[in-house]
Amino acid sequence: ALQNMGEELTRLGPQEVKNLDLPADLREALQLYARIGDHEGRRRQMQFIGRVMREIDPAPIRAMLDARREVSAAATAALHKAEQWRDRLLNADEAELGELIETLLAARPAQPEADSTEEADAKPGKKAISAGELRTMAVAARKEAVENNTPQARRALFRAIHGMLG
Repeated sequence: ALQNMGEELTRLGPQEVKNLDLPADLREALQLYARIGDHEGRRRQMQFIGRVMREIDPAPIRAMLDARREVSAAATAALHKAEQWRDRLLNADEAELGELIETLLAARPAQPEADSTEEADAKPGKKAISAGELRTMAVAARKEAVENNTPQARRALFRAIHGMLG
């Protein structure tokens, strides 16, 4: 189990290793492993990582890796949900489009009123999207799909939906 955890740690990127609260000697061993290109050198460094892992308490590291995996799974689920909404808006007929937009707007998470203006000032790209704007984006994306143009409007629609649901 410790060896598998060590291997999982070696698959993390350098920035992710820095962000985890790891003991200094384990962090250094992982950074050195990332710089080694030789197969035999990596094998020996992996053995060293295993030895370091035996000397520390693995429970906090396992908890950090599990939390990281849950966050990653949640982010992936959010992307899939946004893709599904975009596809539904692109494939819906004109009569169904308005109903879908209203359902989508109702599905977005509630945001506190007090800091909505502060957040809007801090993040200029994050403004609430109205039903009319969403309809305009969906119509432009549909037109673009029919004409087989580059997917700029479809991407913009996806970003808007993802931002709303995110």
